[in-house]
Amino acid sequence: MVKQFKTLEETIEFVEQLKHRWMATVDAMIDPMIIVTSDYEVKQANKAMSDHSGMEIRTVIGKKCYEVFANRDSPCKGCRVQETMNGKEAQTFELDGVCPGKFHEVLSQPLFDSQGQLEGALQIYRDRTLAKQLQKQLLQSEKLASIGLLAGGIAHEINNPLGGILVFSQLLSREIDKDSPLKEYAVEIESAAQRCKSIVENLLDFARQQPGSHEDTLTPIDLIPCVKSALKFGTVGDTSPDIQITEDYQVEQLLALGNRNKVIQVFLNLIQNAFHAMPDGGMLTITAQVEVIDQIEQGVVEIRDSGLGIPPDELDRIFDPFYTSKEEGQGTGLGLSICHGIAEDMGGTIDVESVVDKGSCFRFIVPLTQNKPMTA
Repeated sequence: MVKQFKTLEETIEFVEQLKHRWMATVDAMIDPMIIVTSDYEVKQANKAMSDHSGMEIRTVIGKKCYEVFANRDSPCKGCRVQETMNGKEAQTFELDGVCPGKFHEVLSQPLFDSQGQLEGALQIYRDRTLAKQLQKQLLQSEKLASIGLLAGGIAHEINNPLGGILVFSQLLSREIDKDSPLKEYAVEIESAAQRCKSIVENLLDFARQQPGSHEDTLTPIDLIPCVKSALKFGTVGDTSPDIQITEDYQVEQLLALGNRNKVIQVFLNLIQNAFHAMPDGGMLTITAQVEVIDQIEQGVVEIRDSGLGIPPDELDRIFDPFYTSKEEGQGTGLGLSICHGIAEDMGGTIDVESVVDKGSCFRFIVPLTQNKPMTA
Protein backbone atom coordinates (compact mmCIF):
# COMPACT_ATOMS: atom_id res chain seq x y z
CA MET A 1 0.00 0.00 0.00
CA VAL A 2 1.40 3.39 -1.03
CA LYS A 3 1.16 6.07 1.66
CA GLN A 4 -0.63 9.24 0.51
CA PHE A 5 0.32 12.69 1.81
CA LYS A 6 -1.99 15.71 1.82
CA THR A 7 0.65 18.37 2.35
CA LEU A 8 4.32 18.96 1.67
CA GLU A 9 4.91 19.19 5.41
CA GLU A 10 3.59 15.64 5.89
CA THR A 11 5.88 14.41 3.14
CA ILE A 12 8.91 16.11 4.69
CA GLU A 13 8.03 14.77 8.14
CA PHE A 14 7.70 11.23 6.78
CA VAL A 15 11.05 11.48 5.00
CA GLU A 16 12.66 12.76 8.21
CA GLN A 17 11.21 9.80 10.11
CA LEU A 18 12.63 7.39 7.55
CA LYS A 19 15.99 9.14 7.76
CA HIS A 20 15.98 8.95 11.56
CA ARG A 21 15.00 5.27 11.47
CA TRP A 22 17.78 4.55 8.98
CA MET A 23 20.38 6.36 11.11
CA ALA A 24 19.19 4.62 14.28
CA THR A 25 19.52 1.26 12.53
CA VAL A 26 22.99 2.05 11.19
CA ASP A 27 24.20 3.37 14.56
CA ALA A 28 22.89 0.25 16.29
CA MET A 29 25.39 -1.85 14.33
CA ILE A 30 28.34 -2.99 16.44
CA ASP A 31 30.63 -3.09 13.39
CA PRO A 32 32.06 0.12 11.89
CA MET A 33 30.45 1.05 8.56
CA ILE A 34 30.94 3.68 5.87
CA ILE A 35 29.35 4.45 2.51
CA VAL A 36 31.62 5.91 -0.18
CA THR A 37 30.80 7.25 -3.63
CA SER A 38 32.46 6.16 -6.86
CA ASP A 39 34.92 9.05 -6.46
CA TYR A 40 35.88 7.95 -2.91
CA GLU A 41 33.83 10.56 -1.00
CA VAL A 42 32.53 9.38 2.38
CA LYS A 43 28.75 9.89 2.35
CA GLN A 44 27.85 8.13 5.58
CA ALA A 45 29.53 6.66 8.66
CA ASN A 46 28.03 5.09 11.76
CA LYS A 47 28.71 5.57 15.46
CA ALA A 48 30.81 2.39 15.66
CA MET A 49 33.20 3.82 13.06
CA SER A 50 33.51 6.98 15.12
CA ASP A 51 34.12 4.98 18.32
CA HIS A 52 36.73 2.72 16.73
CA SER A 53 38.64 5.38 14.79
CA GLY A 54 38.40 8.16 17.38
CA MET A 55 37.14 10.58 14.69
CA GLU A 56 33.84 12.45 14.87
CA ILE A 57 31.39 11.57 12.09
CA ARG A 58 31.04 15.21 10.99
CA THR A 59 34.80 15.39 10.34
CA VAL A 60 34.64 12.34 8.07
CA ILE A 61 31.56 13.07 5.94
CA GLY A 62 32.40 14.74 2.63
CA LYS A 63 36.10 13.84 2.81
CA LYS A 64 37.88 11.37 0.57
CA CYS A 65 38.26 7.99 2.26
CA TYR A 66 41.97 7.84 1.43
CA GLU A 67 42.48 11.27 3.04
CA VAL A 68 40.70 10.32 6.25
CA PHE A 69 41.85 6.74 6.81
CA ALA A 70 45.17 6.50 4.95
CA ASN A 71 46.42 10.11 5.24
CA ARG A 72 47.03 10.22 1.48
CA ASP A 73 46.30 12.79 -1.20
CA SER A 74 45.49 10.18 -3.85
CA PRO A 75 43.68 6.81 -3.91
CA CYS A 76 45.51 3.90 -2.32
CA LYS A 77 47.44 1.61 -4.63
CA GLY A 78 45.34 -1.47 -5.42
CA CYS A 79 42.24 0.12 -3.84
CA ARG A 80 39.76 -2.63 -3.02
CA VAL A 81 36.84 -0.17 -3.00
CA GLN A 82 37.50 0.60 -6.64
CA GLU A 83 37.75 -3.12 -7.37
CA THR A 84 34.33 -3.59 -5.79
CA MET A 85 32.79 -0.89 -7.95
CA ASN A 86 34.59 -2.00 -11.11
CA GLY A 87 33.48 -5.59 -10.68
CA LYS A 88 30.06 -4.59 -9.36
CA GLU A 89 30.06 -7.47 -6.89
CA ALA A 90 30.76 -7.94 -3.19
CA GLN A 91 34.29 -8.57 -1.91
CA THR A 92 35.78 -9.58 1.42
CA PHE A 93 39.35 -8.61 2.28
CA GLU A 94 41.63 -7.94 5.24
CA LEU A 95 42.73 -4.44 6.19
CA ASP A 96 45.11 -3.02 8.77
CA GLY A 97 45.38 0.58 9.97
CA VAL A 98 41.88 2.02 9.48
CA CYS A 99 41.46 2.16 13.26
CA PRO A 100 44.61 2.50 15.39
CA GLY A 101 45.81 -0.86 16.71
CA LYS A 102 42.99 -2.78 15.00
CA PHE A 103 42.89 -5.41 12.27
CA HIS A 104 39.69 -5.76 10.26
CA GLU A 105 37.98 -8.06 7.82
CA VAL A 106 36.11 -5.78 5.40
CA LEU A 107 32.91 -6.64 3.53
CA SER A 108 32.67 -4.30 0.52
CA GLN A 109 29.27 -4.27 -1.23
CA PRO A 110 28.41 -2.17 -4.35
CA LEU A 111 25.38 0.14 -4.07
CA PHE A 112 23.01 0.96 -6.94
CA ASP A 113 20.34 3.65 -7.39
CA SER A 114 16.73 3.04 -8.42
CA GLN A 115 17.80 2.99 -12.08
CA GLY A 116 20.40 0.30 -11.46
CA GLN A 117 23.30 2.73 -11.82
CA LEU A 118 26.32 2.29 -9.56
CA GLU A 119 26.38 4.90 -6.76
CA GLY A 120 29.22 3.72 -4.59
CA ALA A 121 30.04 1.04 -2.05
CA LEU A 122 29.00 0.02 1.46
CA GLN A 123 31.89 -1.15 3.65
CA ILE A 124 31.46 -3.01 6.93
CA TYR A 125 34.55 -3.52 9.11
CA ARG A 126 34.57 -6.61 11.34
CA ASP A 127 37.16 -6.50 14.12
CA ARG A 128 39.49 -9.50 13.80
CA THR A 129 42.27 -8.14 16.02
CA LEU A 130 41.94 -10.79 18.74
CA ALA A 131 41.73 -13.65 16.24
CA LYS A 132 44.83 -12.32 14.46
CA GLN A 133 46.72 -12.03 17.76
CA LEU A 134 45.78 -15.58 18.78
CA GLN A 135 46.85 -16.88 15.38
CA LYS A 136 50.17 -15.08 15.71
CA GLN A 137 50.70 -16.47 19.23
CA LEU A 138 49.94 -20.00 18.02
CA LEU A 139 52.43 -19.72 15.16
CA GLN A 140 55.04 -18.30 17.53
CA SER A 141 54.51 -21.13 20.03
CA GLU A 142 54.84 -23.75 17.30
CA LYS A 143 57.98 -22.10 15.98
CA LEU A 144 59.56 -21.87 19.43
CA ALA A 145 58.71 -25.49 20.20
CA SER A 146 60.40 -26.68 17.00
CA ILE A 147 63.47 -24.52 17.56
CA GLY A 148 63.59 -25.65 21.20
CA LEU A 149 63.76 -29.32 20.20
CA LEU A 150 66.51 -28.58 17.70
CA ALA A 151 68.45 -26.40 20.15
CA GLY A 152 68.25 -29.01 22.89
CA GLY A 153 69.51 -31.74 20.59
CA ILE A 154 72.42 -29.66 19.33
CA ALA A 155 73.37 -28.56 22.85
CA HIS A 156 73.51 -32.12 24.17
CA GLU A 157 75.64 -33.25 21.21
CA ILE A 158 78.10 -30.39 21.74
CA ASN A 159 78.30 -30.72 25.52
CA ASN A 160 80.37 -33.93 25.66
CA PRO A 161 83.26 -32.92 23.35
CA LEU A 162 83.17 -29.43 24.85
CA GLY A 163 83.70 -30.87 28.31
CA GLY A 164 86.79 -32.66 27.05
CA ILE A 165 88.18 -29.47 25.50
CA LEU A 166 87.70 -27.60 28.78
CA VAL A 167 89.35 -30.28 30.93
CA PHE A 168 92.37 -30.74 28.70
CA SER A 169 92.88 -27.00 28.18
CA GLN A 170 92.94 -26.57 31.96
CA LEU A 171 95.42 -29.46 32.31
CA LEU A 172 97.61 -27.95 29.59
CA SER A 173 97.54 -24.58 31.31
CA ARG A 174 98.74 -26.15 34.56
CA GLU A 175 101.48 -28.20 32.93
CA ILE A 176 102.95 -25.46 30.75
CA ASP A 177 105.47 -23.15 32.34
CA LYS A 178 104.05 -19.69 32.99
CA ASP A 179 106.82 -18.08 30.93
CA SER A 180 106.17 -20.26 27.91
CA PRO A 181 104.43 -18.63 24.89
CA LEU A 182 102.22 -21.75 24.77
CA LYS A 183 100.70 -20.74 28.12
CA GLU A 184 98.79 -17.91 26.45
CA TYR A 185 97.40 -20.29 23.82
CA ALA A 186 96.15 -22.72 26.47
CA VAL A 187 94.44 -19.89 28.36
CA GLU A 188 92.79 -18.68 25.14
CA ILE A 189 91.52 -22.19 24.38
CA GLU A 190 90.00 -22.44 27.87
CA SER A 191 88.43 -18.97 27.59
CA ALA A 192 86.86 -19.79 24.21
CA ALA A 193 85.58 -23.12 25.55
CA GLN A 194 84.01 -21.33 28.53
CA ARG A 195 82.17 -19.00 26.13
CA CYS A 196 80.93 -22.02 24.19
CA LYS A 197 79.80 -23.61 27.45
CA SER A 198 77.79 -20.48 28.29
CA ILE A 199 76.11 -20.59 24.87
CA VAL A 200 75.28 -24.29 25.31
CA GLU A 201 73.78 -23.60 28.74
CA ASN A 202 71.61 -20.88 27.19
CA LEU A 203 70.52 -23.31 24.49
CA LEU A 204 69.54 -25.89 27.11
CA ASP A 205 67.71 -23.26 29.18
CA PHE A 206 65.80 -22.21 26.07
CA ALA A 207 64.94 -25.82 25.17
CA ARG A 208 63.60 -26.44 28.69
CA GLN A 209 61.14 -23.54 28.30
CA GLN A 210 59.34 -25.11 25.34
CA PRO A 211 55.96 -26.86 25.77
CA GLY A 212 56.26 -30.51 26.70
CA SER A 213 60.01 -30.30 27.26
CA HIS A 214 59.94 -30.56 31.05
CA GLU A 215 57.87 -30.53 34.21
CA ASP A 216 58.33 -27.82 36.77
CA THR A 217 56.79 -27.49 40.22
CA LEU A 218 55.20 -24.08 40.60
CA THR A 219 54.86 -22.78 44.15
CA PRO A 220 53.41 -19.54 45.54
CA ILE A 221 56.13 -16.88 45.37
CA ASP A 222 56.13 -13.15 46.04
CA LEU A 223 57.23 -11.23 42.95
CA ILE A 224 58.39 -8.16 44.88
CA PRO A 225 61.32 -9.82 46.74
CA CYS A 226 62.25 -11.46 43.43
CA VAL A 227 62.57 -8.15 41.61
CA LYS A 228 64.46 -6.64 44.58
CA SER A 229 66.95 -9.53 44.51
CA ALA A 230 67.37 -9.17 40.75
CA LEU A 231 67.98 -5.44 41.14
CA LYS A 232 70.65 -6.09 43.78
CA PHE A 233 72.42 -8.65 41.57
CA GLY A 234 72.04 -6.54 38.44
CA THR A 235 73.60 -3.42 39.92
CA VAL A 236 76.81 -5.14 41.02
CA GLY A 237 79.54 -3.69 38.81
CA ASP A 238 77.12 -3.13 35.93
CA THR A 239 75.46 0.19 36.62
CA SER A 240 76.56 3.49 35.18
CA PRO A 241 76.94 6.07 37.96
CA ASP A 242 74.64 8.28 35.87
CA ILE A 243 71.70 5.86 36.04
CA GLN A 244 69.09 6.84 38.62
CA ILE A 245 66.94 3.99 39.94
CA THR A 246 63.40 4.50 41.23
CA GLU A 247 61.36 1.74 42.88
CA ASP A 248 57.59 2.09 43.29
CA TYR A 249 55.89 -0.92 44.90
CA GLN A 250 52.21 -0.03 45.08
CA VAL A 251 51.28 -3.20 46.98
CA GLU A 252 52.97 -5.11 49.78
CA GLN A 253 52.77 -8.49 48.07
CA LEU A 254 52.25 -10.00 44.61
CA LEU A 255 51.71 -13.73 45.09
CA ALA A 256 51.87 -15.89 41.96
CA LEU A 257 52.62 -19.52 41.11
CA GLY A 258 56.14 -19.87 39.77
CA ASN A 259 59.75 -20.88 40.27
CA ARG A 260 61.56 -18.25 42.35
CA ASN A 261 64.97 -18.66 40.71
CA LYS A 262 63.50 -18.46 37.22
CA VAL A 263 61.48 -15.34 38.05
CA ILE A 264 64.63 -13.69 39.40
CA GLN A 265 66.32 -14.70 36.14
CA VAL A 266 63.57 -12.88 34.18
CA PHE A 267 63.88 -9.66 36.18
CA LEU A 268 67.69 -9.80 36.11
CA ASN A 269 67.64 -10.14 32.32
CA LEU A 270 65.21 -7.23 31.88
CA ILE A 271 67.16 -5.01 34.29
CA GLN A 272 70.50 -5.72 32.62
CA ASN A 273 68.97 -5.05 29.20
CA ALA A 274 67.76 -1.70 30.54
CA PHE A 275 71.28 -0.85 31.74
CA HIS A 276 72.72 -1.74 28.32
CA ALA A 277 70.14 0.53 26.68
CA MET A 278 71.45 3.52 28.70
CA PRO A 279 75.22 3.63 28.06
CA ASP A 280 75.30 7.35 28.84
CA GLY A 281 73.05 7.15 31.88
CA GLY A 282 69.34 7.72 32.38
CA MET A 283 66.38 6.67 34.51
CA LEU A 284 65.44 3.12 35.49
CA THR A 285 61.96 2.89 37.03
CA ILE A 286 60.59 -0.31 38.54
CA THR A 287 56.95 -0.53 39.58
CA ALA A 288 54.83 -3.36 40.95
CA GLN A 289 51.04 -3.28 41.05
CA VAL A 290 47.81 -5.24 40.66
CA GLU A 291 45.76 -4.85 37.48
CA VAL A 292 42.47 -6.50 36.54
CA ILE A 293 42.85 -7.86 33.00
CA ASP A 294 40.02 -9.88 31.43
CA GLN A 295 38.35 -9.96 34.88
CA ILE A 296 41.39 -11.68 36.43
CA GLU A 297 43.70 -10.07 39.00
CA GLN A 298 47.18 -9.93 37.53
CA GLY A 299 50.49 -9.09 39.13
CA VAL A 300 52.31 -6.56 36.95
CA VAL A 301 55.98 -5.65 37.31
CA GLU A 302 57.14 -2.85 35.00
CA ILE A 303 60.78 -2.21 34.17
CA ARG A 304 61.07 1.10 32.34
CA ASP A 305 64.22 2.78 31.03
CA SER A 306 64.92 6.09 29.32
CA GLY A 307 67.43 4.61 26.92
CA LEU A 308 67.91 4.05 23.21
CA GLY A 309 64.53 2.43 22.55
CA ILE A 310 63.70 -0.30 20.03
CA PRO A 311 62.89 0.47 16.38
CA PRO A 312 59.28 -0.45 15.42
CA ASP A 313 60.43 -3.00 12.85
CA GLU A 314 62.34 -4.89 15.57
CA LEU A 315 59.63 -4.97 18.25
CA ASP A 316 57.91 -8.05 16.80
CA ARG A 317 61.21 -9.94 16.74
CA ILE A 318 62.75 -9.30 20.14
CA PHE A 319 61.28 -12.49 21.65
CA ASP A 320 62.43 -14.62 18.71
CA PRO A 321 65.22 -17.05 19.64
CA PHE A 322 68.71 -16.01 18.55
CA TYR A 323 67.60 -12.49 17.65
CA THR A 324 69.81 -9.83 19.24
CA SER A 325 70.65 -6.20 18.56
CA LYS A 326 73.87 -6.41 20.59
CA GLU A 327 77.30 -6.50 19.03
CA GLU A 328 78.73 -9.86 18.00
CA GLY A 329 79.88 -11.81 21.02
CA GLN A 330 77.78 -9.72 23.44
CA GLY A 331 74.74 -12.00 23.52
CA THR A 332 73.15 -15.14 22.10
CA GLY A 333 69.69 -13.69 21.52
CA LEU A 334 68.09 -16.27 23.83
CA GLY A 335 67.57 -14.18 26.98
CA LEU A 336 64.19 -12.66 26.12
CA SER A 337 62.97 -15.92 24.54
CA ILE A 338 63.70 -17.75 27.79
CA CYS A 339 62.07 -14.97 29.85
CA HIS A 340 58.95 -15.09 27.70
CA GLY A 341 58.80 -18.87 28.13
CA ILE A 342 59.02 -18.54 31.92
CA ALA A 343 56.15 -16.02 31.92
CA GLU A 344 54.03 -18.33 29.75
CA ASP A 345 54.74 -21.28 32.08
CA MET A 346 53.19 -19.14 34.84
CA GLY A 347 50.12 -18.45 32.71
CA GLY A 348 51.24 -14.93 31.88
CA THR A 349 53.17 -12.94 29.32
CA ILE A 350 55.67 -10.12 28.80
CA ASP A 351 54.50 -6.99 27.00
CA VAL A 352 56.77 -4.28 25.64
CA GLU A 353 56.32 -0.70 24.53
CA SER A 354 59.21 1.29 23.11
CA VAL A 355 59.98 4.60 21.43
CA VAL A 356 63.33 5.21 19.75
CA ASP A 357 65.53 7.65 21.75
CA LYS A 358 62.96 7.77 24.56
CA GLY A 359 63.16 4.32 26.09
CA SER A 360 61.37 1.03 26.63
CA CYS A 361 58.92 -0.45 29.12
CA PHE A 362 58.75 -4.21 29.69
CA ARG A 363 55.71 -5.50 31.63
CA PHE A 364 55.90 -8.90 33.30
CA ILE A 365 52.25 -9.94 33.75
CA VAL A 366 51.14 -13.10 35.58
CA PRO A 367 47.89 -14.12 37.34
CA LEU A 368 47.83 -13.76 41.11
CA THR A 369 46.93 -16.72 43.28
CA GLN A 370 46.51 -18.02 46.81
CA ASN A 371 46.55 -21.67 45.70
CA LYS A 372 48.78 -24.46 46.95
CA PRO A 373 51.81 -25.55 44.90
CA MET A 374 50.94 -27.27 41.65
CA THR A 375 52.73 -29.01 38.78
CA ALA A 376 52.60 -27.37 35.35
